[in-house]
Amino acid sequence: MAEAPAASVSWLEQHTRLLKSDRYSRVGLLELEGAPCFLKLYLAKSPVQKLGFRLGYGRGLRSFDAATSMAEAGLPVPEPRACLLVPEGMVLLTEALAGGADLRALWLDLPAADDAERLMHGAGAALARLHGAGYAHGDCKWSNLLWCARGMYFVDLEVVRKPRAAGTLPLAGQLRDLARFIVDAEELGASAPQFEIFMGSYLAGVPCRRERLVSQVRPLLTPIRERHQRRYRQAPRPLI
Repeated sequence: MAEAPAASVSWLEQHTRLLKSDRYSRVGLLELEGAPCFLKLYLAKSPVQKLGFRLGYGRGLRSFDAATSMAEAGLPVPEPRACLLVPEGMVLLTEALAGGADLRALWLDLPAADDAERLMHGAGAALARLHGAGYAHGDCKWSNLLWCARGMYFVDLEVVRKPRAAGTLPLAGQLRDLARFIVDAEELGASAPQFEIFMGSYLAGVPCRRERLVSQVRPLLTPIRERHQRRYRQAPRPLI
């Protein structure tokens, strides 16, 4: 890439297996020193954002810093490898988890009952670990949970935060994580028993009673459900 300044888009399209391409990003799979890696190019949306990239602000750098902090805390995230400034924006390089697939894609393939239970248990345990360590993901939809042989991993860490406010878990941002997860569970047709596996696994790792958790998360569900109903014309049966 250094040999082709201002040509990062074409370099990525030529040298990686392109997985995603839109107006403001490219994502490709790259083998580096015999190991699979993800390469994500964040394209600047405006001159102001390009300046922000050069001053050390940007989605790629936030994701790299969050992954570094979370990995040090022992949380399940792909290993961050590098974050590079390029003329068009910023490049993030991370470990690619062999055989990994996101929870949404796996669920749409209609997993067997045992596999569905394993996925819900893994998601609940992973989210409890995240919240127990003081973090909130910020965009906890099912496509941002990656399942592989090693378990459930968090990806797309651009809006991860570690709330500074003290209080009883889960905190406000963590409740929003749960609300976002629950709405996806409803829309993807998770059954009540399957959802209870998730809840049981989550509550086993977070010191909170189910009744209090439900009462706190329920008000956050309504605006997400309404927004999704306007966008997708769906009104699935609520799980809580």
